[in-house]
Amino acid sequence: MPLKLHELTSDAEFAPICAVETEAFNDPFFGFWQVFYGASSQEDFCARQLSWHKGDPSSHWIYVTDVQTGDVIGGAQWNIYKENPYASEAAMLTPYWLPEGAFKDVASQLLNCFLSYRPTRMNEPHILLNFCFTHPKHRRRGVGRLLMEWGIQKADELGLPSYIEATDIGLKLYEAHGFKVEGEIDLDATVENPSEDFTQVREKLGCPIHGWFMRRPKHGKAD
Repeated sequence: MPLKLHELTSDAEFAPICAVETEAFNDPFFGFWQVFYGASSQEDFCARQLSWHKGDPSSHWIYVTDVQTGDVIGGAQWNIYKENPYASEAAMLTPYWLPEGAFKDVASQLLNCFLSYRPTRMNEPHILLNFCFTHPKHRRRGVGRLLMEWGIQKADELGLPSYIEATDIGLKLYEAHGFKVEGEIDLDATVENPSEDFTQVREKLGCPIHGWFMRRPKHGKAD
């Protein structure tokens, strides 16, 4: 069954993308993504992500549909930074959408750990793959390839390097598109004398959470 790639152009397109995102990051369960979803409803999560997209000129959401059914089966967010986004210091995102408690305490540390290295490692104009996912029932159909090719084409048109913070499940896909591992990412949350709730949240999210920092040079050629 043929697939079709789209770029998000209207608010109405976003809810089906978010629905697939939720399915994908719960199969298998990915603890760090739960920080962004939080304790909210699907509708609140979708509205929050859409507001972030609309408030960020660098953000480009793309998605893939099954031509036969019309169903959304995968999506990705690419951020295109034609200028260095870290040329000047900016406030770091905090999980303001979470209620006070152990989940927010753990999430705050994980998010800070995740974002704090970006100004050093991505300190140049670049393209970033922020999210990439395929519905569990439609994996190995070429959805990821289409989502990657969109970003690679943009990077080559603009002559920019590209970055990904990868999980194990996406590593081979990204390597096949010219990305190389440049380091490891380890996210964790710790406090002295943690409460039972803190410990349970940390364990539920799978801490420590491991990932890979990957880079594709300009035009896929060594710098």
